[in-house]
Amino acid sequence: MFKKRKFYNLSDIKKHLVFTPLIFVFISAIVSIIVTTFILEFKKNNEISLVLQEDKFQKEKILNTFIDDIKFNASASFDSEEISLREAVISLYGFINFFDENIKVEEIREKIEELEQRSGFDFVLFNKDSNEILYGQNIIDYLKTITGSSLEIENFRHHMLRNISYIGVDSLIYWIDKQKRKIRLSYFKFLDKKGLYLGAFSKIDDMKDSTRKVIQNSIVQKSKYYKNSYFWFYDYDKGYVFNYYNRGQKIEAKSILDRDILYSSNIILKKDTKKIEDSKSSDTYNFRKYNFLVSIRSDFLAREISKIKYEYNSNLSISIAIISLISLFLIIASYLFAKFTNKIFHRYNKRLETKNIMYKKWKERYELAIIASNDGLWDIDLKTNHIYFSKKWLDMFCYKDGDINTLDEWFNLIHKDDVSTVRQKLETHLKGQSEHFICEYRIKDKKNRFKWIFVRGKAFEDKHHKRMLMMSMDIEQRKKLTKELKYVDLLVEYGRIVIFKWKNDENLTIEYLSKSISSYGYIVEDFESKRVKFFDFVHEDDVEKVKKGLFEAIKRDDKSFTKIYRVRDKNREIRWIFNRTIFLKDDFGNVTHLYGYINDITRMKLTQEQLKQKVKEEVAKNIEMDRMLVHQSKLAAMGEMLGNIAHQWRQPLNNINLLIHYIKDSYGTLSKKELDETINDADVQIEYMSQTIDDFRNFYQPNKDKIKFDIKEAIIECLNIVETQFEKYGVAISMDAQNISIFNYKNEFEQVILNILNNANDAVIVKKDKTDFSPWIRISVKKKKEEVEITISNNCGEIPKKIIDRIFEPYFTTKFENQGTGIGLFMAKTIIEKNMNGKIFVHNIKEGVVFTIVLPI
Repeated sequence: MFKKRKFYNLSDIKKHLVFTPLIFVFISAIVSIIVTTFILEFKKNNEISLVLQEDKFQKEKILNTFIDDIKFNASASFDSEEISLREAVISLYGFINFFDENIKVEEIREKIEELEQRSGFDFVLFNKDSNEILYGQNIIDYLKTITGSSLEIENFRHHMLRNISYIGVDSLIYWIDKQKRKIRLSYFKFLDKKGLYLGAFSKIDDMKDSTRKVIQNSIVQKSKYYKNSYFWFYDYDKGYVFNYYNRGQKIEAKSILDRDILYSSNIILKKDTKKIEDSKSSDTYNFRKYNFLVSIRSDFLAREISKIKYEYNSNLSISIAIISLISLFLIIASYLFAKFTNKIFHRYNKRLETKNIMYKKWKERYELAIIASNDGLWDIDLKTNHIYFSKKWLDMFCYKDGDINTLDEWFNLIHKDDVSTVRQKLETHLKGQSEHFICEYRIKDKKNRFKWIFVRGKAFEDKHHKRMLMMSMDIEQRKKLTKELKYVDLLVEYGRIVIFKWKNDENLTIEYLSKSISSYGYIVEDFESKRVKFFDFVHEDDVEKVKKGLFEAIKRDDKSFTKIYRVRDKNREIRWIFNRTIFLKDDFGNVTHLYGYINDITRMKLTQEQLKQKVKEEVAKNIEMDRMLVHQSKLAAMGEMLGNIAHQWRQPLNNINLLIHYIKDSYGTLSKKELDETINDADVQIEYMSQTIDDFRNFYQPNKDKIKFDIKEAIIECLNIVETQFEKYGVAISMDAQNISIFNYKNEFEQVILNILNNANDAVIVKKDKTDFSPWIRISVKKKKEEVEITISNNCGEIPKKIIDRIFEPYFTTKFENQGTGIGLFMAKTIIEKNMNGKIFVHNIKEGVVFTIVLPI
């Protein structure tokens, strides 16, 4: 189902002209800020990324250069060690060859010892054939340790010397101590004439010491070459850091971790040495085999990133300020433009009001355009007589696709009284004698009901097709309304109700008037010919009142106008009428016509004085009845008071009677002390009776002034009055009450409470005659917001549902005539709701009732 499109009037357009640009500017400003923020953020991230790449490249370049220098210098120191080792062996070799065969082994040993002390190398001398070690056995044994061989020492020596012999002479051999991570060099020469191998082992500790020395000797000097960067060195095994703060200091790593908790270098210092890889990053290089780390530290990156962020924040602030200023300018410009445009619309609206004739023509064309495109569409192939109906047309008449296929089937659905007219108009159009096919007729829907429709169509013909397009509009409601309006005209034609339609002009010109105006002696032509104007019909004394009432109703934008006033018929006799008028508006909200009716109420007005007299009489009767009710209430209250006094006095009188008989029977034998005690007892009983009289007199003393009193204390006073009655029937009384004071009529309030308690006592008597039970009365006083709620509940029997809504009516009672008058609860409701501005109501509970009183505080 399609949603109905909203119709925009000038007021809506004005609102759109004002608010739409403002909303557009506001949304544009937000989008601009978001886009600007995104662009600047993207630019910032790109610049930071470039700085990071540049920093990484520079660090890698500087670090690589430094590492290459370290490796070169370390290798250079190692090469010098190799040269020294060769020179030492060759010098000893030359010495032995100089003496040739004349030199002895002991002399060679002495020369080796002398050379060892001078060079710092360890020499080995052994026989090639026998593998006998002539010097340096401890060095060969040391080789067993560093190689981790499991051979016996003798076998190992034999095996190792053979390997040395196999490797040959003039060759450097590297011996690696894996546990200590040290390297020793050896160099051997073969003495042909002696059949001996002569060799030496370097005493260089290892390359680790050499590398450490190279790093420490060059790191400070190298760091001076770079303005924003410097190198620092970390020895994992020894746990110290060198040049961490670019001061050439050696510092324990633990102290740096404790001091610089948040610095990024601490991540490197916290690493486990087992997880160090022999690799390098942009700012670190690990020497895995030595457990060394060389890192480069720079402040360049932090400064550049901070600078980029500062520029980003500055540009963002400036951009937001510019967008805000532009938006403000656009808002002001939009407002001024909207104001100017609204002024133009106002002028244009005035011009439209002066061109009603032109608008009427446009309206007729618009209505025809709506009719031509309204509702159901259907298409007839005039060559095959096949019909296609749109879904809207089918839904309009409850058919389904395929139910109607041909032109003959369609004719069969048309009402028999309309078929000939439809055929004639269709043939006339197909012959070209009419431009359009326009017809109203009745057609039967699938539920066998006839509907009125308005059809407008046109035939088209080309080389290939001859077809006719139709548009159908459901006018059933319009036809029904027209029929009903005819019935209304017939109904009021000769009645007292006159239907009219006025123009909203100074004289209320009549556009339509029902024939029932004849009941006033006029005919319709009198008003249509303007011989008689509407205000000529109105009584001269009421003309201004009617005009003023109509004007004010239209000004207030009321939907209707209702008034009773006088008119004069054609014989100039006065009649009273009731006028009801509704206001008809155009598309711009202006009242153009007044549509309504007038009804002759002259007879009703003539009997008004009689009705007023009757009302006065009935009011007087009601006042007298109220007086009687009050009098009966007082009599009933007095009877209840006397009954209560009788209950209160019965026991004291019985006690006094017993005391008198006691004095009489004991006369002559009664001592003075016993006589005084008996008289005192009688005085106590008489005092109690006197107090009872005072209590009841104070309670029923008339008081019509409002006073401030405590509700709980007032209820206790009522309970004291009926106490003896409740004790007689064993009624248990409980009270949960707050001390709440109100400013109201105390005596009247106590009269209501006493009436409810007496009714409860009467209900106890009735129920005890039927069944044995334990009666109780519960009283509650609670404050709720600005009101106090008093509830009095009992288990003395429920009120039948059919009469519970009537117990507050006057003279309504559920008791026998000798037990009640039926005005107690009526007076209670009157006192609470009229005099004390409160509320009283009752509802049943299990085996009892609850009376609720609500009073303002």
